[in-house]
Amino acid sequence: MKRNILVLNLAAIFLWMSMYTYVPTLTSYATSLGATAAMIGAIGGAYGIMQIALRVPLGILSDKIGRDRLILLIGFVILVFAAVLFIVVHDVFWVMIARGVSGAAAAWWVVICSSYAKFNAEENQVKAQGMLNASSNGGKVVAALAGGLLAQAFGLHAPFYFALIAALVGLGCILLFQTPRESKKIVPPSGKELLSLLKNKDMMVFSILAIFGQILSFAFPSYFTSEAAKLLGADSSQLGMLMVVYFLFSAVSSLFVGTKAYKKLGGIKCLALCFLTGALTCIPAFYHMNLAVIYVMQAVSGIGYGIILGALAGFVIKSVTPKLRSTAMGAFQSIYAIGIFLGPVIVGNVMEVSTMDTAFWVVFALMLAATVLTVALIPKEYDKM
Repeated sequence: MKRNILVLNLAAIFLWMSMYTYVPTLTSYATSLGATAAMIGAIGGAYGIMQIALRVPLGILSDKIGRDRLILLIGFVILVFAAVLFIVVHDVFWVMIARGVSGAAAAWWVVICSSYAKFNAEENQVKAQGMLNASSNGGKVVAALAGGLLAQAFGLHAPFYFALIAALVGLGCILLFQTPRESKKIVPPSGKELLSLLKNKDMMVFSILAIFGQILSFAFPSYFTSEAAKLLGADSSQLGMLMVVYFLFSAVSSLFVGTKAYKKLGGIKCLALCFLTGALTCIPAFYHMNLAVIYVMQAVSGIGYGIILGALAGFVIKSVTPKLRSTAMGAFQSIYAIGIFLGPVIVGNVMEVSTMDTAFWVVFALMLAATVLTVALIPKEYDKM
C-alpha cells in the first residue's frame, strides 16, 4: 500500500529528526552542566543500552499482535516524553536518563523496518531498506541543521523544543497509517524457531559487523568529533553543520544500496571498502588541521555508514523467512545497539585516562578488524544481492 510506504518514510524522518536535533550540541550542553568525558560517554551509552534491551522484544511483539499502528503510536508517545524530559531537566544525571528514554523510542525503529518490509516486493527488500535508511538520514540532516542554528541563535536548550515539535508531528503521521483489510497477522515464532534464528550464522555475522559500524558512528561523528572541532574554534552552528554533512552523505549513500552499480561492484567489496575508509577517518592527524578537513572526514564517514547499515539490514532481511523478519530485525538491531553503547563509552573512558588521539587509534584498529572480518565471514552469495 503506497500510503503506508509514505507514512512509514515520514515516521522514519520525524523519529530521527526528534532524536538528533540536539545531538550536535549535546556534548557542549552536558559539558556546560559539568559532565566529564566519561560522563558524556555514559550519556551516549544510555541511548544504546535501552535499544539493546528493547529491540528483540519489540520485534517479537510486532509479530505476535500484528498491530503495527498501535505499537508505533506507543513509540512516538515515548519519543514525545523524551523531548519533554530534556526540556525540564537541568542535571547531568537526568540528561542521561532523558537520553536513555530517547534510546527506548529509537528501539521502535525495528517496528518501522519490519512494517516497511511488508509493503515491498521480495526482490526489492535490499533496495527498500536502503530507501528507508535514506529517509531516516534525511531526518537527521534537517535535525542537525536546525539544532545547530537554534543553539547558535537561542542557546543550547533550544534544540529540545524542536525535538518535541518533530516528535508530535511524527505522532500525527502515524495516525494516518492504515492496516490493510487483507493483511494477515503473522504467527509469532516458536521457541525452536527463535533458537534457529540465533543459530543463523549469516545473521549473526551481519549483526556483529553492524556493531563495528555503530561503534564508528557513535564514537566520533555523533559525539566526540564535536570536541575536536570545538578545540579548533567551532561554534554551535558549525557543530550542527558537522552533523549535517555526516547525515547528508549517509542519506545519499544509502540510496546506492541495491542499485545495479552496487550489485556490479559487489556488496561484500562495498562493505570492506567502507570499513577501510572508516579506519582512515580515525587517523588523529586529520582532526588537528582545520575545520574543513574535519568536514571531509565527516563526509567520508557518512558515506561508509549509510552503505554499511543499509547493506547489512538488507542482508538480514534476505537471510530469514518472512515469518521471522520482524524478530530477526529486532535481534539485528538489538545486537548492533551494542556498538551504539560501546562507541561513546570506549572513547569517553580512553580519553579520561589518556588522550583523544589514543581513542582515535583504538577505533582505527577496530575498523581494520571489521574490514578483515567482512571479507572472511560473509558468504559469497550475498555479494550480488
